Amino acid sequence: MKVRVLGCGPSNGIPSLSRGFGLCDANNPKNTRTRSAVLIETNDGKRILIDSDPEIRLQLIKAGSPHIDAVIYTHGHYDHMGGADDLRSYSQEKNTSLPIYLTKANAEHFKELLRYLFKNDNQSHLFDLHIIEPYKPFYVGNNEIIPIRQYHGVDRTDPNCLSMGYRIGNFAYSTDVKEMDPKGFELLQGIDTWLLGVVTTRENNKHIHLSKALEWIDYIKPRQTYMTHMGLRMDYDTLCKELPESIRPSYDGFEFTV
Repeated sequence: MKVRVLGCGPSNGIPSLSRGFGLCDANNPKNTRTRSAVLIETNDGKRILIDSDPEIRLQLIKAGSPHIDAVIYTHGHYDHMGGADDLRSYSQEKNTSLPIYLTKANAEHFKELLRYLFKNDNQSHLFDLHIIEPYKPFYVGNNEIIPIRQYHGVDRTDPNCLSMGYRIGNFAYSTDVKEMDPKGFELLQGIDTWLLGVVTTRENNKHIHLSKALEWIDYIKPRQTYMTHMGLRMDYDTLCKELPESIRPSYDGFEFTV
């Protein structure tokens, strides 16, 4: 399985309009970060996109404009779904609906964002929406994908604070997560490589920070962890100097094999 980090930045990207590069070295191109999305090429040749951030068109062009077989969403926030309109190019090219996998709540976000593409019966010939549920596996090709419920905030009763992580074989992607059920940690056991969203070095009310991430990594014990969704305090070279080789920041365009 090959994984490409299309973008590894926070919701405002780096540089941000208001704070520039923050504590990140502007001279290091690995600190220039577009919003977070991931492209996976499975062993049976399926290409799975996780999220469609606002820069998704340019990110995919840089990746060689690959065909996409399915799209999976972590949650409905704009920095993860805002580029959804660009995905219709795949449907128009093949004259078929693009499979989209997301929770019921995120399906409503998706349809509202693209209201002009959906008919009165909430159907669109461009997208084939598949509703998923936490912990219930689904398949793209021969690949089992396990959705893992995450809490993107501290209020577990707020539906807007829910996100999904995913385990695909020995790889897992967990971003926009503050807390997780014990069942989620159980399902992460045995993974080889973890792509984990770590937004900052300080306590944050929506995301895990670096110290908490290190505790999670020590508990799960993946062979390799890469960090994504990194904010203005997460300088690439500083992280590389301070962390072991088994924990590394990613960067836009970074590829690895699981």
